[in-house]
Amino acid sequence: MASFVLSPPARKRSRRSRWSAAALAVALLGAGFDVVAGAPDVALAASTPDPDCSVTVAPDEAAAAELAAECGVPVEALSERTEYEQVLVDPAGTQTLTVAAVPQRVRRDNGSWADVDPTLSVVGGSVRPAATLADVRFSTGGSGPMATWQVGDDSFTLSWPLGALPAPRLVGATAVYDAVLPGVNLHVTALREGFSHAVEILTPAAAANPQVRSLRYVMGGTVRVEPDADGGLRLVEPDGEVVATTHAASMWDSSLDPTNAGDVQPARDGPREEAEPATGAEPGITSRRTDVGVEIDDTDLTVLVDETMLDDPEVTWPVFVDPPFNGLRSKWAYANNANKNWDVGNRAWVGRNSYDNVLYRSFFDFNISTLRHAETTVLSAKVTMVLDHSWSCDPTAVHLYRTNTDGITVSSGARMNWSTRPLPSSHWLDSWSGNANEAGGCGTIQPDATAVFEGNTLKNDVQARARASATTYTVGLCACNSSGEYESSQNRWKKFFTNKTYLVVTYDRKPNAPVALAFSATTDCYKACTSPAVVRTTTPTLRANVSDPYNGNLRTTFEVRTSASASATLVAGNASAPTTTAAPGTASWRVPSGLANGSTYYWRAQSKDENNLTGSWSGWQTLGVDTTPPVVSSVSSAQYPLREWGAVFGTSGTFALAGGSDVADFTWSVNSGSATTVAASGTNPKTASVTHNPTKDMVSTLSVVAKDIAGNTSQTYLHQFWVSPVPNKYARWKLDEASGSTAADSGSGGSAPSPATLSGQVSFVPGYLGNAASFTGTGGEITTSGPVLDTTKSFTVMAWVRASDLAAHDHQVALSQDGTQASRFQLMYNKDANGGAGGWCFAMRAADGGNSTTACADGAAWGLPADGSWVHVAGVYDTVAGKIRVYVMGDPLDCGGETAETAFSADWSATGAFAIGRGLSSGAAANRWRGEIDDVYAFQRTLSAREICLQAIQ
Repeated sequence: MASFVLSPPARKRSRRSRWSAAALAVALLGAGFDVVAGAPDVALAASTPDPDCSVTVAPDEAAAAELAAECGVPVEALSERTEYEQVLVDPAGTQTLTVAAVPQRVRRDNGSWADVDPTLSVVGGSVRPAATLADVRFSTGGSGPMATWQVGDDSFTLSWPLGALPAPRLVGATAVYDAVLPGVNLHVTALREGFSHAVEILTPAAAANPQVRSLRYVMGGTVRVEPDADGGLRLVEPDGEVVATTHAASMWDSSLDPTNAGDVQPARDGPREEAEPATGAEPGITSRRTDVGVEIDDTDLTVLVDETMLDDPEVTWPVFVDPPFNGLRSKWAYANNANKNWDVGNRAWVGRNSYDNVLYRSFFDFNISTLRHAETTVLSAKVTMVLDHSWSCDPTAVHLYRTNTDGITVSSGARMNWSTRPLPSSHWLDSWSGNANEAGGCGTIQPDATAVFEGNTLKNDVQARARASATTYTVGLCACNSSGEYESSQNRWKKFFTNKTYLVVTYDRKPNAPVALAFSATTDCYKACTSPAVVRTTTPTLRANVSDPYNGNLRTTFEVRTSASASATLVAGNASAPTTTAAPGTASWRVPSGLANGSTYYWRAQSKDENNLTGSWSGWQTLGVDTTPPVVSSVSSAQYPLREWGAVFGTSGTFALAGGSDVADFTWSVNSGSATTVAASGTNPKTASVTHNPTKDMVSTLSVVAKDIAGNTSQTYLHQFWVSPVPNKYARWKLDEASGSTAADSGSGGSAPSPATLSGQVSFVPGYLGNAASFTGTGGEITTSGPVLDTTKSFTVMAWVRASDLAAHDHQVALSQDGTQASRFQLMYNKDANGGAGGWCFAMRAADGGNSTTACADGAAWGLPADGSWVHVAGVYDTVAGKIRVYVMGDPLDCGGETAETAFSADWSATGAFAIGRGLSSGAAANRWRGEIDDVYAFQRTLSAREICLQAIQ
């Protein structure tokens, strides 16, 4: 049996790398993902609110912990998976690391994983294994190489030089080329990390062939073959890197004699069961075996068989001869007291070999880098193996030790010197007794047995090595007890499967220190909610974010003390009944009693997980208790004093608020309207200044409430003030003159008269109420010598109008007041309103020459503007409400009509003339009126709809 295997590469792993759901789904669904060898395929759950609990893998430890907690099943963290290792996150918040001594799975080029599967099939013109760690392919027949191993850009080939190969029979992992010589078959077998090959000699006649007694193969490719010091071979790339190793060659027959491999007990009822026969892949349990010689000459590899075995009349045919390519990349080794290389057939041998009475021990390396963390606590540990064969028909003991020095010292699967890792060592771990005799001497073929080495000694030893930051945990298997006895006892001879040897460690890490959260502003605090916090209750609720590296349920203890010291007086705590929280989450506990007003306390929190691992305390948090409400001491205002007539309506007032030294802010409102909160300033008293523009005259009440940093509120302080009504100040141009160039102002309310001057094409004609001014649109206008309205304050303008030619111009202004470049407001006809149908509008500009904001009636009730009809139009600017409005009326018997409004606020003061019959744009008269205008009003206040209506029903 010959085999090539890859040397182990440097181990690389990415901790907590997060895969995208799409990429992971492709990997799982496209390639088939096994949690452990032989498990059914699984797929990643989609990112949905409800987890898919049929899934047993997640991208990383955090996602696995979340899924495990939600579904109550162990979940594998794919970020931790390697050829040898996997980590399962348990629902209880622990993790279980399983490390194999032999690669268990293969990572494909697309990033997906597959269990090692050497089963052969024809793919792309060659025979290939399904999934192994070596890129090997075998011949489908013909004169080419029987085996090719591709290693990056380099390759190694091995050819049968004695004629073309027939098409092979594929039997599992083995390709059998029949009759390559008379009575001789060639077997080529795919291994986990390479390949093996053996010649099957069927008869003595075939064995007589000189070509069989000196088997020659031809090597090729860029990878060269070199002998090593122990009699094996190694494959070396051109750059000097060793990519494969081989061990000693051997030959074996097909004997089924049970005495070759174990006890033979007296015959029991019925015939004896026989052992499994030898194959080209490996000897049978009962095969007779011997080693063979190998010679290398340039490209020739020659195997010199043991002619004594071939000529022995007692040999059982067929006989198999393997060239010396046999070995694994796996992390195990053997030693024997003869320091002799031997093909151990991928088995861990222990005890006295029945072939030559040599003592054997086996050693295994397990990577424990995952456990290298100061917080790791090992909860349990075991080494499991599967016993393939024992000499004895009854249980006998085998002992497990940790070697005194970490690490095997040879290429994987090879032999160490007997003295390199002495056994028994000073670190005995456990013993196990069992049997699995497959030779047939026990009457039946005994089944394989699972050996489990466990207990506190092993657990504590793994813990110690993890705490010492060891990366490798090396164990040795010996038939000897801790005193070095019984190793030579034949009945302790055993063979274990190396590919079924595991270190299984369940571990945990203590919870993270809780992270204190702010108190609730709703129930406990106001301005000082984090340390140093001040609360307004003697029973506040303490809260902290709790978490654990592996989630699970945490029990959190809170404690409150008189100072930031563990030895200070304990005021309150919940140690007897901790809060249980699923991690990550928020733990909370309400202090039942014990806190006093005016005192300062210190609190902290600590979590414990389901395995009673206790995390660190959080930092101390300072907590002050203040349940005393603040006081509003006074409210004063120069404009609106307490219970006295104050400023005229429309005048803004300033109110000075004052309170005690503990006031944080004041909240005020007028007449139960919307409340406004302002911060207090100063020291003692705390003060604030607020401004209010009354929305109505007569009696109003300012309500003030103070609040301190804890959230305590004062009683409501009431300041009643009286707003003096605004005199009915207005200008009125009746336009009843019969002739002349002046329009008289007959307004009242204390305003100075503002007579207006006629200019251009304007005249007096019969109107709606007496006479009216008539405009032709060719230059006529009526203007005052200066402003009539303070356009920074509320005002109302209105007039009766009758258009004579709306089609002559899209924009025709009845009333306006000039700025420097443009009108501040315009009461007008606007052709663009109502989708181009036209409408009565009131427009204002926020800045001189800027764009207008317009409110237009839609005509639904009153109708759209039309030539020849008298209509009463009004425009209102309401600074308190921040709106402009337009009113369209004119029924002498009804106040019905139309109104429209839009938001507007700007304090630009237009100081030019009040104009009747035109607007102003770009510093020049524009948008002239065509028709009549009668009875014009300008009020320095907001008129209600009813007040406007009283003018419109005349």
